[in-house]
Amino acid sequence: MAKKVARCQRCGRRMRSDVGWNVILEDDVIAAFLCPDCQRPEETAEAEVNDATMDFLGVDEGGKVTMRPKTDGDD
Repeated sequence: MAKKVARCQRCGRRMRSDVGWNVILEDDVIAAFLCPDCQRPEETAEAEVNDATMDFLGVDEGGKVTMRPKTDGDD
C-alpha cells in the first residue's frame, strides 16, 4: 500500500519537501500540515520558537509526537 501524501490543510498543496512546512498538533498527535505560503506570520514565529527550544524525538506507534526541551549541551 502506498504511503499517503501529506497536503496543506488550507490550500491542498502536496508536500514534496518538508522545508518550511509546519505541523499542527492536537493532543500531541499530528492533525494537519501547513505549507510555507499558507502560514500566518505568528504561526511561523511559533514554529521558530519551538524549533529553538524543543528537540523532536519522533512519533510513537500510537502516532503521538514526542519532544523534550533543549538543554545548554544540545547543538
